[in-house]
Amino acid sequence: MRESKGREYLPVPSVLHYEIVTDPTPLQVSRPGAPSVGTVYIVVSNTSLSEVKIEHVDVLIPVGTGSDDLTDDVSAINASVTGTYEKPAGTAPSFVWHSGGRFRFAFTSGKRVKLPGQESFVLKLEDIPVSDQAGLVVISLNEKAATSGSSMNRYPFITNLALVKQRPLVPQNLRAESALVGAGDDVVLRWDGPDSLTYWIRYPDGLSEPVPPPARPVPVPFGAYEHTPSRALTRGTTYTLVAGTADSNGQVEEGYFLTTTVHAVVPEFESGARAPWVEGTTDQGRVTFTEDGVRVDDDNGVRGTVAAGTADVDKVRTEKVGGRGTDSGWIDFPDAGIAVHHGSGQDLGAVAAKRVSAEGVNTEWVQGRDATDGRIEFPPSGINVRSNGGQDWGTIAADTADVKGVNTQWVQGRDATDGRIEFPPSGINVRSNGGQDWGTIAADTADVKGVNTQWVEGPNGTKSRLAFTDTGVKITDPDGHRGTIVAGETNVRSVVTPWVSGPQPGAGWIAFRVEGVDVMRDSEVSFGTIRAAEFEEKDGGTGRPLHRRLPPYAWPPKSDKQKPSTSSNLREDPE
Repeated sequence: MRESKGREYLPVPSVLHYEIVTDPTPLQVSRPGAPSVGTVYIVVSNTSLSEVKIEHVDVLIPVGTGSDDLTDDVSAINASVTGTYEKPAGTAPSFVWHSGGRFRFAFTSGKRVKLPGQESFVLKLEDIPVSDQAGLVVISLNEKAATSGSSMNRYPFITNLALVKQRPLVPQNLRAESALVGAGDDVVLRWDGPDSLTYWIRYPDGLSEPVPPPARPVPVPFGAYEHTPSRALTRGTTYTLVAGTADSNGQVEEGYFLTTTVHAVVPEFESGARAPWVEGTTDQGRVTFTEDGVRVDDDNGVRGTVAAGTADVDKVRTEKVGGRGTDSGWIDFPDAGIAVHHGSGQDLGAVAAKRVSAEGVNTEWVQGRDATDGRIEFPPSGINVRSNGGQDWGTIAADTADVKGVNTQWVQGRDATDGRIEFPPSGINVRSNGGQDWGTIAADTADVKGVNTQWVEGPNGTKSRLAFTDTGVKITDPDGHRGTIVAGETNVRSVVTPWVSGPQPGAGWIAFRVEGVDVMRDSEVSFGTIRAAEFEEKDGGTGRPLHRRLPPYAWPPKSDKQKPSTSSNLREDPE
């Protein structure tokens, strides 16, 4: 019964038919850290065959935090309407929040909405923040409408519909703390669920491990769970949350399943991995597996670069090998062998090695490690040895040199003060003390075609000297006096001497004076005897004395007598 202004009204049934649908069904209550949002659909139908005129339909929802309240935040609700109703041209009814704590469906102009028979429309309340207490919520619909041919009722018809807010009865929201886990890091799984269930984590191989119940200060019917699987993560793994109950015999009855997948930053595959190609994430380089191996491309699809600390391969085929920098050296492989370059062009570079073993080396020059070191050049004529990295002639140092010929200006000992041999156009010069003073040739035997020298001197301290003057040869003893020639035979055209003596002791001698010849004897100044030689008749009685070799004799002749004394007529030639 409803009373108004002293009059009593009997309840009147609604002209229209109403049904309520929720999404999700039932609505889930919000929890701390996990707000729940739902939608309420109200289907308004004209079940008669006659047209119904609608002035308005109000939807009243309970607002608050109680178990019978739908939400505590009406401003977040998004209201709208769809349906097959008649409306004036260019206008449409609205469904918006209205003063008095309700959502109203009506024309803002006050005109009535006409709903043909057997037609309907839907009032939508979306994005509803569901309150956190489970319970039954009653929604009232106040309708002011009339059928065709009837007058509009003064008071609205009222229809009450109910919906349920429920705590989840099954686990939900299974997720990993991090979907990408590094090597050695733990996987942490989280979910929400009722405490009345038992939980397990199942691995991809079908084995499961139980989840111990959480220690809570206050029991809750529905709460948060967390578990770290005992197995280390090596690659992408899908974990299955199994929820169920155990019967009186301890048999587990599985009822609910949720899954989530966690990936390893660097996955491991015990049996290998198969793929036509592998591509980077940030940089789109690609490794393609071809029939004969792999091909590396850059992000433009052209041949790319392999970067590694060490490459250990049986064979490498490439056009060139280069350093990391743009100015680094590089090696290319022409048909003839290898070419070493440096920089970005074709300039030839340097090979640095502790040892090079090769059958042949073709190069313009070879130099030490420093720019100022000596260098060896290879002109068409042979080799040039340079010093200080320039064009000055350098020095060859060796223990033994075995060559067919040596062309050089001079040869010197190892020290700067050693003797040296120079090679002028006329022959050789022997110098001493590293300068221009004449030096000494020491040899056991000298076999030459000719010797040009001022004098020849004996060895071993005797120092008798044979001097070559402009007029001939002069022999002197170690004291510088006239010396003696000892010979088995002398064949000369002329002899210039003050006297001639025989070799044996007491031999006669001949003095050559200005007036003529004196024949002396017994080493005394007294005249001796001239003997005539035998003559051989030849050519008409003329002839020449027979030549007779004397027997060998010792030198110098030994005699107890004095040499011929020197007189005013016989004096030693000072020259």
